[in-house]
Amino acid sequence: MTPLGHLSVSYLAGRTTRNISLVGVIVGGVLPDIDFVLFLSPSFNQIHRVITHNLMFVTLAAIAGLLVSREGRRRTLFLSLLLGGVLHLFVDSCMDANASNGVGIALLWPFETDYFFSPFNLFTPAENVVDWTDPVAYAKITLMGMVWEIPFILLSALLLLRKRLIGRTLPQGPETVRRCRGAWEKR
Repeated sequence: MTPLGHLSVSYLAGRTTRNISLVGVIVGGVLPDIDFVLFLSPSFNQIHRVITHNLMFVTLAAIAGLLVSREGRRRTLFLSLLLGGVLHLFVDSCMDANASNGVGIALLWPFETDYFFSPFNLFTPAENVVDWTDPVAYAKITLMGMVWEIPFILLSALLLLRKRLIGRTLPQGPETVRRCRGAWEKR
């Protein structure tokens, strides 16, 4: 999934889950793709979806968030980063267009180096093995994958736009705020 797709999935999950930091879910949702800083490395194809796409990395990132957050927000940030990271792992395990290092993600790396987790794959890896160094072929595969991402991207964009438009059209008086809070709590 592209970073925009991960951002959209994380945004939707963060908006629908109470007592979770939306920013934490989004950061956790895009963080496993930090390995793209090594994109130009000749060995990138072998390490992508391995070193940063596993439960250990996601847990360590959540623990790092726990250690740097304020006292009252630690548990919330930990859970938010963990939720975003696990969502990223699950989505990538189901969408692997480049099976040159195994189909799915290295869920238990470094403890289990040969096991790649994929409950199902929306691509047919044998037909879609593409080297990252072939940008045209990889762009075609990415466009095929975007078919699965577009609903998440559109829904996120619509919800974000709706939130911004409603925020602008409501008068900002104290009575309006009280009525909105009351209506929200009744739902």
